[in-house]
Amino acid sequence: MKKNRVKTQPSSFDLAVLSAELDRALKDYYVDNIYQVNPTTLLVKLNKPASPVRNLLIEAGRRVHLTAYSVEKPLRPPPFCSALRKYLLNGRVSKVEQPDFERMLILHIFAHGENFKLAAEFFGKGNIILTDGEDKVLHALAQRKTKDRLVARGRKLAPPPPLGLGQRPSSPEILLEKLKLEKVEVVKALTRIYGIGGTYAEEILLRAGVDKKLAGGEVTFTMAERIFQAAQRVFREIEDPRPSVVLDEDGEPLDVVPFPLQVYSGKKVESYPSLNEAFDEYFTKLETGKAEGERQAKVASKLGELKRILKEQEAKLGELEKEEARHRKAGETIFHHSLELQSLLREVEKNVLNGKPWPEISREIDLRKNKGETPYSWVVGLNPKDRRLRLSVEGLEFDLTVGKSVYENASAHFQESKDLRGKISSLKEALGETQRKMEALEKDLEALREQPLHPVKVKEKKWFEKFRFFFTSGGFLVVAGRDASSNEALVKRYAEPEDRVFHTDIAGAPFAVVKTGGKQPSESDLREAAQFAVCYSRAWREGLNAADAYHVNPGQLSKAAPSGQYLGRGAFSVSGPRMYIRNIPLRIALGVKLEGGMPQVYAAPPQVFQPPQPHVVLAPGNLRAKELALKVRSTLAGKTPKEWRDAVLKIPLEDFIALIPYGRGCMVS
Repeated sequence: MKKNRVKTQPSSFDLAVLSAELDRALKDYYVDNIYQVNPTTLLVKLNKPASPVRNLLIEAGRRVHLTAYSVEKPLRPPPFCSALRKYLLNGRVSKVEQPDFERMLILHIFAHGENFKLAAEFFGKGNIILTDGEDKVLHALAQRKTKDRLVARGRKLAPPPPLGLGQRPSSPEILLEKLKLEKVEVVKALTRIYGIGGTYAEEILLRAGVDKKLAGGEVTFTMAERIFQAAQRVFREIEDPRPSVVLDEDGEPLDVVPFPLQVYSGKKVESYPSLNEAFDEYFTKLETGKAEGERQAKVASKLGELKRILKEQEAKLGELEKEEARHRKAGETIFHHSLELQSLLREVEKNVLNGKPWPEISREIDLRKNKGETPYSWVVGLNPKDRRLRLSVEGLEFDLTVGKSVYENASAHFQESKDLRGKISSLKEALGETQRKMEALEKDLEALREQPLHPVKVKEKKWFEKFRFFFTSGGFLVVAGRDASSNEALVKRYAEPEDRVFHTDIAGAPFAVVKTGGKQPSESDLREAAQFAVCYSRAWREGLNAADAYHVNPGQLSKAAPSGQYLGRGAFSVSGPRMYIRNIPLRIALGVKLEGGMPQVYAAPPQVFQPPQPHVVLAPGNLRAKELALKVRSTLAGKTPKEWRDAVLKIPLEDFIALIPYGRGCMVS
């Protein structure tokens, strides 16, 4: 029962609040990328100059919200995702809305000179649909046909059939009229009249003080007045959201609501500053719990299969051991009674050779058996086809083959016993391996129970983390381009009039912007920015020991090329005076920030680092980036406190390689 009550999709109330939050949070953001993380879920990565990256999760029929958690992305996009990328990449979000209080949310995106709508539906099985400016379907996660609606490419997207019975009642009198027409309980009647979920219908009745099991036709005018007023209050709650996650008795997520509900009075709730955050936490916990259950179930299933195999192996081992013991004892018994058994074999063989029929041989044996003659009294059956006698001696049954001597028969049983011992030995090894696998899985299962999954939150990146950056000794942020595209974006989007922009006369140098915030950087701050710029210029590749850099204000940079010339992407023309800083040494330091759970590597001029900050200094050289990165990481690990060394050694080599100018260098200290 409890599982059935757990919320699995947003209500119209949720979407009303979510759409307002998303409209504020995503307006003027650009679609950076789109991933289809599973058959029904999209992850839309959005960015905006000087703003944090946003990640929007849309799961058809289930949820839509910004997420702060890491989401695993597939290597290749499915066709639907590829189609969305084709139309929407680099598009700007102009609006997010919920149409007519429906269980639908629409992102309006302007891309490639056209207006598109990305509609997420949360009724039925759910859907995600891309339409053009005329509401014609370009692509849909699923094409569907119902009696009221057709979702198909090229067709105009019709709104979903309304959940309610038309407009909300505008007065208690109209509400009472509609209730009188309903032949069901008042709680069910309200879900139809207002087009809301059962939880909110219960909430309205609870606030109105009306029994939810009362028949719609039994509602009085006074009751209808109270219900109408309570409904008005509930709908107004959307204007002042106070989101929270409701927990059950075990502390597990039960519901996520945009404002407090009396139906959950007495339940534990966790409050959140926004419904997006509440949805993120709620569904992340649900998904984590589901993944945890699946992970444990998978191991438990393997363990159950091994237990079944072990049981079969033990049963088989018992059978083989009994059979081996029987053949061994048969051989011993044959040897022990060799004289009697040899005479029996000779007599039977003589009759066979003389052409006597087997039925007659059997009658003669039965005749002598009835007289109590040994060894005939041991015979319990004959098998003419295989020329075998079945004997029972001292409670043990075994076969003798006519035509073979008693010793050959005994050897045959001993050989069978030997063969069975080999099988027993192999089976015991297999059984031991099964037990070892079971023990390992039992430990794995115990470890899974003791160390449940923990979703990983993605550190919110600041805008400058997309570039190379550092903070000067005086605390000024210096941001440099990584390539032509980032140079272009840095100067156009982020350089403000009061900033200083550094460059060199050497081709292939980055632009480096000192973000002054209206303050005056010192000479040492400017020199550090200049050093950062020259180290990532081609001066490093040419192996120079020192180089010059200049700085200008952003207003001196222009994309207008001199007559007869062309400025490529990332290049700007400079007008007016240039302030040069001469003879700057090409030395860059790599260090680690020992903060949080994982240290981070960063680059800056050597003078920025102050003891005891662990760092190494690099200069132009011929050591390849990978070899140099290994050397740098090892050296930095040796310079860090003991408790951090393992963590430093686990920093990916790629993090170091990305900071080594032009992929080569040498370590000088």
